[in-house]
Amino acid sequence: MKSTVVYILILWASQSFILRSLFAQEMFSETDSFSVRIDTQDKDGVFYGAQQVQCFIEITNRSDENIKLSIDWEISTDDWQPLMKRSLSLELDGNQSTSAFCPWYAFKDPGFYRYSAKLSDGFGRSGQVSMVIGIEPEALRPLLNPPDDFMDFWDKSVQELNVINPDYGLKPIKRAGKTRTDLYEVEMQSFGNLTVRGWLEVPKKKGKYPTLLRVPGYTENLRPLDKYEDMIIFSFNTRDHGESDNTGVRSYDMWVRGMESKENYYYRGIFLDCMRAIDYLESRDDVDMERLAIWGGSQGGGLSFAIAALDQRVKLCVVDIPYMCDYPRYFAITHWNEIDHWFAEDASHTWELMYNTLSYFDTKYLAKRIKCPVMMGIGLQDDVCPPSTSFMTFNLIEGDKSFDIYKNEKHAQPDAHYENRFLSIRKFFGID
Repeated sequence: MKSTVVYILILWASQSFILRSLFAQEMFSETDSFSVRIDTQDKDGVFYGAQQVQCFIEITNRSDENIKLSIDWEISTDDWQPLMKRSLSLELDGNQSTSAFCPWYAFKDPGFYRYSAKLSDGFGRSGQVSMVIGIEPEALRPLLNPPDDFMDFWDKSVQELNVINPDYGLKPIKRAGKTRTDLYEVEMQSFGNLTVRGWLEVPKKKGKYPTLLRVPGYTENLRPLDKYEDMIIFSFNTRDHGESDNTGVRSYDMWVRGMESKENYYYRGIFLDCMRAIDYLESRDDVDMERLAIWGGSQGGGLSFAIAALDQRVKLCVVDIPYMCDYPRYFAITHWNEIDHWFAEDASHTWELMYNTLSYFDTKYLAKRIKCPVMMGIGLQDDVCPPSTSFMTFNLIEGDKSFDIYKNEKHAQPDAHYENRFLSIRKFFGID
């Protein structure tokens, strides 16, 4: 299956968390002696009911000599709890290929699970491959223990935003050549009196248009698209992104900034930035607020979940490979260097303190407040935002929702996903 990073580079997550977690998967491995690929005999790697998982490896002997391989199979949960281990052996003639299937295993619970196979030829040459599969993912449910003042905190935060004069600014931007839209740089005052900015693309013909608000992946600088002549697109960069003001040095440790308290935590300002962007869109006569969609990937996916819950002006929520979903499970699967650095800064920095702050920004506690339709895209092999965390939020949404899951993708989406999402948004808007 062809994989691409074009979707990430063009749309949102060109740098939304670098791929450096412990939740690493490799679906192909190669040595001088042999190569091996892992797969399942189904389309999307997700299984339901009595459907059995047929996981196998394809092995190619790359030498002229016959080889004898040992195969160590292991099945574990996606948070690294071992379920089964089996060792097998296999002989393979020179320049030949074969398939070897993992022994049968009966899964007892819905969730996401990891198959891995380690091969050795007895001469110190080894290769390891693994992949994640899903078992009835829509049946997953998280533990829910929201803070007692969860919505009070967000209601007060919105009130604090509302007393800040947005002081909207609009600057036309000249572009070379023929374009579908007129381009403007927009700026506004947001929470903490920071100036945040974005690119507004408006059809040349006067009218009232459906509008898409794009929100950024982590560290991403969203740029104009000039894609449609019948839709307004606002490519908005929150604080510390694009041309917007900074809260400090831009780096990959921004997400732990201010984590000592919910009031000062980094994502409080970013959530409110997005709502300020919607304030701006509502101030325009050419925006049809009954056809307003929000779309983001990775960090932007989490923001789309959160803003659709906190701001009922959003009429369609489009989410890809989302972050900020079920933090306790997220950090049971992944681990980031920034956590170690934050713990080392101060003895008072503990898991308890971290989870207490993050609980106010966990989208699973916002899911039931989402009333608009939701579309979600998932990479089954995502080692940055593991799919089980995404479903912990998605499954609690009570309204109209759908998802696409891509068997071989990590923290990305395949080529066609980007265009298909735009077509789905246009269909929802009632255009084309």
